[in-house]
Amino acid sequence: MTKPKLYNESMRAKLKTGDVVLFSGKGGVSAGIKWATLSRWSHVGMIVFLPEYDFVTVWESTTLSSIVDLDTKVPRKGVQLVPLSSRIEGYDGEIAVRQLDGVTFDSDDIKRLMQLRRELAGREYEQDKIELIRAAYDGPLGRNSEDLTSLFCSELVAEAYQRLGLLSEEKPSNEYTPADFSEKKVLKLLKGSLGKEIFLKAET
Repeated sequence: MTKPKLYNESMRAKLKTGDVVLFSGKGGVSAGIKWATLSRWSHVGMIVFLPEYDFVTVWESTTLSSIVDLDTKVPRKGVQLVPLSSRIEGYDGEIAVRQLDGVTFDSDDIKRLMQLRRELAGREYEQDKIELIRAAYDGPLGRNSEDLTSLFCSELVAEAYQRLGLLSEEKPSNEYTPADFSEKKVLKLLKGSLGKEIFLKAET
């Protein structure tokens, strides 16, 4: 049984744009992702603070469609912006956040992020299953080429980090997996660092 009481006003006040949110799903696809990447986590999103909302939002690309996407105004699969509290409440699995430390975004950074948000609004979840496999496989023929026509979760977060100048663009955004944003992996950022995993929802 999952306990959803770890996300409270105190935690909410500490979150900021750029923090990553990790999810551990219980379905077959989630289990496959965790197995292939040797990770506890199967999904990742990113915290975005927006002046038009008085709540914390999480930007993600997911197969879930139970919450109205704030950008397209309909429940949908794929790239979506949703209230973090709603995602936590309805999610069947563990959730943790890693805070982005040592970084202050200026107005130009936020403009680039909002441009990406507009660019990717309404995009579908990744249609190319081979691209998903290659993201987790680093052997021969395992290299992806940049393609934002549809996106999986870690591709979206990695692309946002690249636009914000946090990640190098030498590695395509669709080469990242949720595991790369976990505490287990040491993700090398161009500036700042990701903190420890803090649970927002944990198994009892």
